[in-house]
Amino acid sequence: VILSKTWRVYYIFNNPNLKKKAIKDWMLFIVVIVVVAIDIFINFLGTAIPKSQLEAIKIRDREHRTSVSDDGISENNFVFVCTMNDSVIWLGVSFAYKGLLQIVAIFLAFHIRKVKIKA
Repeated sequence: VILSKTWRVYYIFNNPNLKKKAIKDWMLFIVVIVVVAIDIFINFLGTAIPKSQLEAIKIRDREHRTSVSDDGISENNFVFVCTMNDSVIWLGVSFAYKGLLQIVAIFLAFHIRKVKIKA
């Protein structure tokens, strides 16, 4: 949201044609929806494309020890782990997108820091 508002200020005050440009709030809402949709799409691809496998790994759980119920049934604790082969690649793509957004935000903030409004 802050990125879209910063973009609006940059767009208005860095206009070489000196025309009045009005950017409505619904346009900012569309910008936010597009940014979030791209992030959701990257995360969806990162979970849908690689083959995830659910594995049961038996480890000694120090918090929940094996217990025996009143009926004499032994209760064992397992840890389920979801593993992916290419998770590092998708994390890299997601972080690269978020880094790009940060670079754009820094650029816009740097350029609008000297904006002066006549009051």
